[in-house]
Amino acid sequence: MRGDLVLRRIGGALVTLLLASMIASMIVFALVRFAPGDPVDMALGLVSNDLGVNTEMLEERKAELRELHGLNDSVPVQYLRWLKRLAALDLGRSMRTGRPVLRELLGLIPATLLLSSAALLVESALGLSLGLYSAIKAGRFQDGLVRMMCVVMASLPAFVFSLVLLFVFSIRLRWYGISSYAGLSRLWLPALALGLAGAPPVVRMVRAVMLAELGKLYVAASQSRGLPRSLILRGTFLNALLPVITTLALSFAHLIGGSVVIESIFNWPGLGNYAMNSVLLHDYPAVQGYTVLTVAAVVMINLLVEVAYIVADPRVRKSGREAGLSGKRRNDV
Repeated sequence: MRGDLVLRRIGGALVTLLLASMIASMIVFALVRFAPGDPVDMALGLVSNDLGVNTEMLEERKAELRELHGLNDSVPVQYLRWLKRLAALDLGRSMRTGRPVLRELLGLIPATLLLSSAALLVESALGLSLGLYSAIKAGRFQDGLVRMMCVVMASLPAFVFSLVLLFVFSIRLRWYGISSYAGLSRLWLPALALGLAGAPPVVRMVRAVMLAELGKLYVAASQSRGLPRSLILRGTFLNALLPVITTLALSFAHLIGGSVVIESIFNWPGLGNYAMNSVLLHDYPAVQGYTVLTVAAVVMINLLVEVAYIVADPRVRKSGREAGLSGKRRNDV
């Protein structure tokens, strides 16, 4: 039965990936096509027609690029051609570099995964510790202080944390230097900025599930038997761990696809920085490839979470088995 549930989740994830990729790519395709600016001029480094460089040879080169990337066709024809290439896992070639987009994206994935993993560690450490502390001190001054701090942190965009941290650690203290390589010496500050921005939802989730568990009867029964408080807290935390894991997993997916601004501010050579430069230069194939890759990452992470639920929690398997039996009874009727 466990294998049937896993296969069912995989099938649902494939359908979701197909539909989400088509919808997201269609929206992004239309937006970048109708945005002002000529991608051919930007690819050739031309930002104005008054530079005196529009020679006959340049016009021929522009015509070659338009023909190479199919820009002379209508937008629906371009989209259908792109979908056909996507079915063969061909994301096209970058208009800036001329290299395959898939190869460029795969080369940038390690840097983004490194940054996202480090940010998730910061987010988990802050979220779990502050959430547990707030739940233990519920209704007291410490709880109110933590909740107020989370409201302030959640109200500030991630780029605000980045600019403040850059001002303090790079300009004032000179502990951090901005360059173009993905090294451990450059990792800690953007990871701290992303972790601070993503910690408030985790704090709220941990506090809510811990308070719900602490209010159950088995906790009161354990206290009446004289069990140590540390042992009771550990048990309640383990029981409340599944929704916290879900929150962290979804946050990891958000970090992979949503670190565009942070990577650009810190000049981190990852997918986000690549996407930002591609949007600014109207590199259509690169933007489309980044969109598909981000959608695929989110769907795959959600699938892994669902499979982990099925393996770890027997209640999920039981609900899936009951749903299958009820569906079978309806079919028999």
